[in-house]
Amino acid sequence: MPKRFKIFLDSSALISGLNSPSGAAGIILSAFQAGDFFIYLSGQVFEEVHRNIQIKFPLLKERFLIFLIAQPKIITNPSLREIKKAESLIHSDDAPILAAAIKEKPDFLITWDKKHFLKKEVISNVSFIICTPKEFLQKFWKRK
Repeated sequence: MPKRFKIFLDSSALISGLNSPSGAAGIILSAFQAGDFFIYLSGQVFEEVHRNIQIKFPLLKERFLIFLIAQPKIITNPSLREIKKAESLIHSDDAPILAAAIKEKPDFLITWDKKHFLKKEVISNVSFIICTPKEFLQKFWKRK
């Protein structure tokens, strides 16, 4: 049995997975619901996804509730000090997400935000792998 990775999802990956169950992020969510992974979200990611579903994607509400039944771990938001430290690596809007991931120490942070998270100065200064859902599936996850 493959290792049950600890995966931190940002809102782009979670919304993508909810919106496209057959896409890479959707496959990750399905595997989580089957017990293959541990999924972690920060309180901020949870709130952002919930807000976006209410406003922009109301048809995803049921899928979001089904995802929540599988009990992803929603961690506390990072402190202002932790966010300020992350701002030295990434755009200030994304610093709370990176700080939460740094605090939680996942195996992976999975995101579709290539512009900010997949920069060399970010990737080389964290203890986990940052990748897109597609990269995760292709490079790191071997099916049972």
